[in-house]
This record gives sequence, structure tokens and C-alpha cells, in this order.
Amino acid sequence: SKATVSVLNWNNMAMQLFTNLLMGLGGLFVVLKFTQPKESTESTSNADFTAFRSQFVWIYLVMMAADWLQGPTVYALYQYYGFTHEQNAQLFIYGFGSSMIFGVFAGTLADKYGRKLACQIYGVSYGLCCLSKHVNNFYVLMLGRLLGGFSTSLLWSAFESWMVSEHNKRQFDPSWIGGTFSMMISRNGLVAIASGFAAEAAVSAYGGHPVAPFDLSLLCLVAGTVFVSTKWTENYGDAEATQSEGLSRAFAAIQKDNKIMLVGLIQSLFEGAMYIFVFVWTPILNDFLPAGETPPHGLIFASFMVSCSIGATIFSFLEKNAAPEKFMIPVFMVASACMYAPVVLTDTGMLMCCLSAFEMCVGIFWPSIMSMRSKYLPEEGRATLMNIFRIPLNFVVCMVLYQQKTLSVRDDFKICAAAHLACAFLVSRLLLLSQGAEAKKDDDGKNSLTSPSPDAEA
Repeated sequence: SKATVSVLNWNNMAMQLFTNLLMGLGGLFVVLKFTQPKESTESTSNADFTAFRSQFVWIYLVMMAADWLQGPTVYALYQYYGFTHEQNAQLFIYGFGSSMIFGVFAGTLADKYGRKLACQIYGVSYGLCCLSKHVNNFYVLMLGRLLGGFSTSLLWSAFESWMVSEHNKRQFDPSWIGGTFSMMISRNGLVAIASGFAAEAAVSAYGGHPVAPFDLSLLCLVAGTVFVSTKWTENYGDAEATQSEGLSRAFAAIQKDNKIMLVGLIQSLFEGAMYIFVFVWTPILNDFLPAGETPPHGLIFASFMVSCSIGATIFSFLEKNAAPEKFMIPVFMVASACMYAPVVLTDTGMLMCCLSAFEMCVGIFWPSIMSMRSKYLPEEGRATLMNIFRIPLNFVVCMVLYQQKTLSVRDDFKICAAAHLACAFLVSRLLLLSQGAEAKKDDDGKNSLTSPSPDAEA
């Protein structure tokens, strides 16, 4: 029939569109990698630093692969077990709520008892989360989500805190750390793509059961935890403080230094909006497609991850000429425009270009916020502060998810656009405070040089 021919034609056009986009993004990534600024010869010729960085990035990517393997099929697994969309949403809220509540204690745990220990606990707790997926029981799965929320708090704080502390402890040049962050994020995007394909292959090999990727994830967690246990040395934040003292000192640091508060607000708003985007990009694409058609999620996910890797590579160009506080102002404004685009656009191709451009902004954001955290967060409470910042992040996500019955998908995108616009304002304020602090430091230095010494006055 004509309707069948029309649908087939649309399917061919859609596949061509998404395939061409992925190929174009892949080509751009290759070009950028070949033309990106070379690292300083001092860093690349330092055998201790290159060995340290390679070892850390490798284990970081293995642990991130464990997380990526779970993402594509967790919703599908709950559906496979017969849970409704509302029950799915409840389980997701439990995960974000757990990260919000228990994440703070995860940070103080890392600072007091050791970042290496926290990374080991991540491997164990996330492994138990994977095992819970084998049980078709709502309350067991809820417990797994609680463990998962706690684990991701450690994933996004303990590993970075360990690396920054170890980098400083070994007295490597502070300017080299930006290259490590860029490498982490650009390769993480590629790991995400590989994990997506591996998850799909595991499901097929397991007879279509969506629990298979969680077993692969468990293998990554076991391998990574063993490596951390045998190869890493321990480092701490404030090991003498109790957990309550650690929290009190972290909140005091936020109150004392507005720059710390601004970094935390930027992290919370951008990442919160990013997690909302993860939840709504499939529904918005469905709105652009003919009734009954579904987008090729694998191709689109791969396009997003390549875009993220492109962004991380662009960061290496930008950091050579300006501080993240300066170039992130236009990046946040572009991200805001990209998030507002679905509200006004009607063309699928333009929509995909805007969503891919947003993922490039995400790729620039990650090494930038990591660099700002390494610059402004005090070492003794780094992991605690990073997890305190996740409280408003997870609260925003939970509230938006809870209001999905009253919010439309386009309302969700408006919220994301507003959050990114707020980030542009906040980072501009951070830039002014940073420049003011540097100017005051320079003035104090000049005054100390020009002031006569007591001996000269005598």
C-alpha cells in the first residue's frame, strides 16, 4: 500500500540521515585529533607522569565502562520483568534520591578513610547492584537502585579526588592536569560507544534477556577493583576529622569562599539539566517521527558520544588560550540555545544537529569543571565538597521526574535551557571573582617588593 511505501521511504531517509550524521561527526573527530595542540615536551618526556596518567586513565575507563554497560538496558530490564512506566520512574527516583542523600556521606568517607578505599567500595557496592538485577522483585531492585545511587556518587568523586591528590603529591606540574582531564573525557565517549555495542551483543548472546550487560559490568568491576587494590597507593583528605566535622568544615569552606559556591552551583545546574536531557531526548525525537516509528537509538547514542569526544578534544584547543572560566561563558550560552531548539524546531535534521552540538558542549564542560574543581576546591575536603554539590543536582532531577505528569517534554527542554543560561551567568561571576583575587595578589606582591624593610628603616 501507499502507506507502507511511505513508511519504508521514511525509514530509509531516517537511517541515511542518522548514518550520515554519525559519519560526519566521526570525520570531524579524526580531523580534530590530528590537529589538536601537542602536549608540552616536558609532560610527554616525563616517564613517571606518563606512566601514572596511563595507569589512572585505563582503570578509570574500565570503571566507567561498568557504568555505561548498564545504562542502555536498565529501563528495558524493568519492562522485561513486567513493571509499568510509573514503577520504572519510581526506581529511577530511588537511584537519584540515594545519590542525593547518601552521596554526602560517601564524600566524607573518601576524605577521612581514603580515596583508594572509596574506589574499592564503589566496585563492591556497584557489583551488588548488578547482582540485584537477576531478581524479579520490586524491593530487591529498589535496594539495587539505592546501592547504585551510592556507587555513582563515589564514581564521580573518589576517582577524580584520588588522581588530583596523587598528581599534586608526586609534584607533577599543575598545568599538566588539564591534559589528563581531556584524555579521560574524550576516551570515555569512545568507551561508551563500545559499551553500547557490547551490551547489545551480550543481550543477543543471552537469548534476548536484558540482564546480560549487567554481568559484563560485574566483570569490569571485579577487574577494576582488583587493579586498584594491588596497584594504587592511598591518599586522604582530612583524615583526622570525624564525618560530622568533615561536613561542617566543607560547608564552612563554601560560606567562606564564594568561588567554591559558584563552582558547586555550576556543576549542579549543568549536570542536573544533562540528566534531564538523558531522560527526554527519546520522547522529543518520537514527536518528530511518524506515528508508530521509533528512532535508531544505537546510531543516535553513538552520535552523541562521538560529539562528546569532539567536545573534549575542542577543550584541548581552548585551554591553550584561555582559562575555563572565560571560554565556558559562550559554551553555556550555546548549550542553552541547543536545549531551547526543540521547542521551536520542526525539522528532524536540524534537531539532531542541535542535540549533537549540545553533546559537544557536554564534552567541553567535563574537563572544564574538573579543572575548576582542581583549582578552587581545597584538598582536605575535595570529595566531600564534590558530593555536597550533588545534593541540589539530584534534587532538581528528582523534582522534574516527579512532575512528569504535569510537564510536557518541551517544558523539560525549557528548564534545561534556563539552567544552562544560569550557568553562563554564574561562570561570568566566577571569572570576575578570580580576576579580582589575582589582581589583589599581584598588588600585594608589588607592595611587599616596594615597602622598605625594617632594617632599611633603621
